[in-house]
Amino acid sequence: MPLFFALPENISESEKVILIYGKDAKHIIKSLRYKKNDEILISNGKGNKYITIIESIESNLIKCKIIKSVSTPLNTHPTKVVLAQALVKSNKMDFMVQKSTELGIHTIIPFISSRTIPIINRNNLGKKQRRWQKIAYEASKQSERSIIPEISSIITFNELLKKSANFDLPLLFWENERSINLKDIITSLPKPDTILCLIGPEGGFSEEEIRIAKEAGLTSVSLGNHYLRSETAALFVLSVITYIFDIL
Repeated sequence: MPLFFALPENISESEKVILIYGKDAKHIIKSLRYKKNDEILISNGKGNKYITIIESIESNLIKCKIIKSVSTPLNTHPTKVVLAQALVKSNKMDFMVQKSTELGIHTIIPFISSRTIPIINRNNLGKKQRRWQKIAYEASKQSERSIIPEISSIITFNELLKKSANFDLPLLFWENERSINLKDIITSLPKPDTILCLIGPEGGFSEEEIRIAKEAGLTSVSLGNHYLRSETAALFVLSVITYIFDIL
């Protein structure tokens, strides 16, 4: 059953009513041709799902009656994985947001490091963030994820390091690391509540960035003997972590 989203404030569990407005309502009515009494699956974007029946339809408003809550997660305390991704070229960033969402990412933090290639116009920062959030929203619908990942605002590498102290397992993936690999570190520790994964830009991290990251408490991790593209590294890391911790 296709999954649709409604804002939490438009969901009343006590009254068993969900309202869907605007473009989403028009898409359901005009493109998908849903009608009164059709059954649809709705999420609040924060983990709750509801089986509903359409009670009434207007041009840009659908009123649904909640029949059943299906929010019974297989893992009641899933590990939250946050991807901190150095900016890469626009189409690659779009791809990464989409695929990371499908792989169960909780949050994506885009950041700028010393070797970041894309030149960022600060006037367009909000526009880029909104674009990536929309991609995450559409990917959540397509993959029927009940949680829409948050796409954070673009920050600097130093700002990111300050946030890293809030994570149980902050990891930085570096092509020159030789002593610690991903498998060993995630199978040798108790299951963490939160994991931060730092992936560098096309040019990699500088030696200075590695030094200050380690001083900030991050663990430098190898992905093997081969050099991976930034977008490949991100999806490889998320795939392994998702499998090990049964996040999906």
